[in-house]
Amino acid sequence: MGKKVKAVIFDQDGLMFDTERLALEGWKAAGEPYGIRPDAAFLRELRGKKADRVRAAFEERFGPVDQFPGFFEKKRQYSYDWISRNGVPVKPGLKELLVYLKAHGCKLAVATASSRQWTQGNVKGAGVDGYFDAYAYGDMVEEAKPNPAIFCLAAGMLDTEPRACMVLEDSFNGIRAAYKGGFIPVMIPDQDEPTQEIQELLTASCKSLLDVIQLFEGGSLEFAQESR
Repeated sequence: MGKKVKAVIFDQDGLMFDTERLALEGWKAAGEPYGIRPDAAFLRELRGKKADRVRAAFEERFGPVDQFPGFFEKKRQYSYDWISRNGVPVKPGLKELLVYLKAHGCKLAVATASSRQWTQGNVKGAGVDGYFDAYAYGDMVEEAKPNPAIFCLAAGMLDTEPRACMVLEDSFNGIRAAYKGGFIPVMIPDQDEPTQEIQELLTASCKSLLDVIQLFEGGSLEFAQESR
């Protein structure tokens, strides 16, 4: 018998939308004039972290931000400009999964370290804002992933215990947070495949959002209630 799911919490960047790739390109574009080239391991550990933690990590590695005027503004603007030109890069299977989960009575939330402005722009631009019952943003909690605070906040908004909430994540820090909080962690890898450490924390790993449906159809997970 599979674990029973009442609610599903979605990460945003790299999970719902192909925006982690844009963030990587933004780092490169902003860093090029200063010769800043963050390596993959450094960027991996930043995923899921709030802006102030990202800035602190940057300064620890490269020095005071004041030495690089406009760096973070240019990095952030890169993604906004790309989406303005091309539209929101929706991950395959997102809408199909949202329709499926809603049809089976699941409550849905987004829990993201990103801002309200960025998140709402993306979900509305992708036409999926109507599926979500709650949103938890990075500035609503003190601690960022791998602390589970943002997932606990989202679960509270959905009035659902963590043990009945599936968390869909693409980042290592997000999976660590979901596991620490007692949630049901499911990974859909984006930039990085799960390491042995991460695999041991997972309930399941899927190649795409569409494959999450198969967790229910195959009996690995069950719905705690059916649609009304």
